[in-house]
Amino acid sequence: MKKLILLISIAFFNISIAKEQKEKEHETEESKVVVTEIIDGAKVYGNKWKADFNHLNIEKAIEKHESLNEKEMIFTGNISKVCQKAGCWMMLETNGVVARVDFNNHSFFIPKDTQGKAEVFGVLQSKTMSDEKKKHLEEDGAGKLENKIFEITATSVKITS
Repeated sequence: MKKLILLISIAFFNISIAKEQKEKEHETEESKVVVTEIIDGAKVYGNKWKADFNHLNIEKAIEKHESLNEKEMIFTGNISKVCQKAGCWMMLETNGVVARVDFNNHSFFIPKDTQGKAEVFGVLQSKTMSDEKKKHLEEDGAGKLENKIFEITATSVKITS
């Protein structure tokens, strides 16, 4: 009987520790989401917002991506997906045309439940992903991806709605 009580006590202790650890991991992820500034009610993540750059919706930007290569600008569109593991990337979409937005190698994060319209300050590039990177993104909520994608390396994101 004493062994049974000891085993039950150990089991509850382990469950308690696991629960605390999971809560700490969740708190750590949430603490990574920092609003840099608020502009007319829109939240900005990453660096301070640079408003005086050309704006182009992602559909038009991809149509003329060769002339935009390595050019910093503001890309607009709707948020169609967000990384469900940490909020470290999102998909920007206009009329079915999509680009992945990388938050400058995890330098900032957005809430995982973010929806609406966004403006993204960064650089658009055409990239070929490795099968490993593609699988990783698909597991984190990106959906089915092609190996060749368009990606914006963003230094700031403004969520407008």
